[in-house]
Amino acid sequence: MRRRTLLAALALSPVAGCSAPGDDTSTDDSTSSTATTTPQEQPTTAVTSTRQDTPTPTVTPAPDDPILFVVDNDTDSEQTVTLTITRNETAVLDETATLAAGESVEYDPMIGATGEYTITVQVEGGPSRTIDRTIGRYAVRNGSNHFVDITAEEIRIYWEE
Repeated sequence: MRRRTLLAALALSPVAGCSAPGDDTSTDDSTSSTATTTPQEQPTTAVTSTRQDTPTPTVTPAPDDPILFVVDNDTDSEQTVTLTITRNETAVLDETATLAAGESVEYDPMIGATGEYTITVQVEGGPSRTIDRTIGRYAVRNGSNHFVDITAEEIRIYWEE
């Protein structure tokens, strides 16, 4: 949620080189021209692509904007919810919370590597949902928010980067 505050602040701040309504954008016609030269074209070599058998390197995550998971109980009653996140069959996060109606909980599983993650949500005595999600370099480097909404009819899992 810190990302929204930052984006709002950036949207309202002036940007260098931009003009505001009412600015005088006329130029002085007495400017002198400057000759420029174009550099000669440099020879290029073909770039070949080879498949790498090594795993993707770990990207250092931003400590101030982690990959967060927010579980929200949108029902009219208390719910016990288990959120499990795995990568290569290894648990990254396995948490259970009892949430009052309208309550939410936030988790930071400290994800610092790109790859395929399995997200499983289980409501005690109710539905469950499992999805596979590829978390890429952008999400690891800049953070992202994942939301789990528990409703009376379904479990919704979505994200924003």
